[in-house]
Amino acid sequence: MTDAEADWKNLPTLPLLLILDKLDVPSNPVRFGAVCKHWYFVFSNFLDLKRRSSPNMVPMLLIPTRMSNRVRQLCSLQIKTKFYNIELPESHSKRFCGSSHGWLAAVDKNMVITLLNPFKNGITIDLPEIAVNPKSASHQYDVHKVILSADPLSHSDSYVVVVIYGLRCRLAFYKSERKSWIYLDKGLTAFTDVIFYKNLAYAIGTRSLIVSFDVNDGFDDNLESPKVKILMPACRKVEDNIDSAYLVESSTGDLFSIKKEIDVEDYHPCAHFTKNFKVFKLVLDDQSGRLLEKEVKNMNGDVVFVGDNHTLAVSALDFPEGQPNSIYFTDDYYIATEYWPLGPRDIGFFNMKDGKVGKYYRFKPWHKYLPPYIWVQPPTEFVLR
Repeated sequence: MTDAEADWKNLPTLPLLLILDKLDVPSNPVRFGAVCKHWYFVFSNFLDLKRRSSPNMVPMLLIPTRMSNRVRQLCSLQIKTKFYNIELPESHSKRFCGSSHGWLAAVDKNMVITLLNPFKNGITIDLPEIAVNPKSASHQYDVHKVILSADPLSHSDSYVVVVIYGLRCRLAFYKSERKSWIYLDKGLTAFTDVIFYKNLAYAIGTRSLIVSFDVNDGFDDNLESPKVKILMPACRKVEDNIDSAYLVESSTGDLFSIKKEIDVEDYHPCAHFTKNFKVFKLVLDDQSGRLLEKEVKNMNGDVVFVGDNHTLAVSALDFPEGQPNSIYFTDDYYIATEYWPLGPRDIGFFNMKDGKVGKYYRFKPWHKYLPPYIWVQPPTEFVLR
């Protein structure tokens, strides 16, 4: 009896879907779908399932224009060279200190943070004044980053705002409808990013310190500070410090830390360029309660967006125009003294596998001294044609 010939084109759907799920390079699934009609049908269903489960929209780049301080442009990386003019309700000639769930954040000289939604007719929300003492002349950098737990329009009574503020880069948070900010332990400093992950807030900084804290309890206005849990201790040696660090949840729900290294030019401390990123997968050790990290060279094809924005990851299946396993970055570097921008020149993408830096948008010389670029995530109903 001769061996039966394998009927590859009629393999059941389930094992084919399992095979597709293991292919993390976008070109391989595309070739998979080109085998035959049945495999193409399975491939199309697989893409639909993945896209429906993706938690994030591909962000757009918000850049300044020559028209006025109130007019900015949204640049789509999904549709090359496509721009969309957007008018802000107020003149914001300086940087946005945050971008999260489609909202932008700006701070004025009185240390009042305003949330602005450019996709919802420029609706604004003013938050309470944040205590920074002493207030510096460069108030736009006294608030380094603003992160939201959710969209304030759809979660008006439950959203939370976390800020990194002050010269020491401390943490504070605000719960909707409160009258004031809640300040965390002032001994914890040097933070550069915050993420909401599995009902907790996590923060990381230049000394690789990672902490978590619960913002979901029913706090009253007299609370001084919630309990902070140290998940990864800070580096003790100064030489082990990094230039910036980020936390991101992958499209499949895993937690990663990203550490950035820059080169600073001798002639000017603000002249700098990103030279390297290191990415670590984080896993909680049940016995010690600490996070364990393992360096990785890929994120299963995810594309990560970092900067002054809420750090987010998008599946390469939802962003085939991008470079898989890459980090798209904007200029978010500052020094402790008053900031003198040389223009948002430090923009590009970093390929995790080969360690090379490329360009996705070319800096325009006339953008020098204008507001920095920032990623902003459009709502699902926003379509750019």
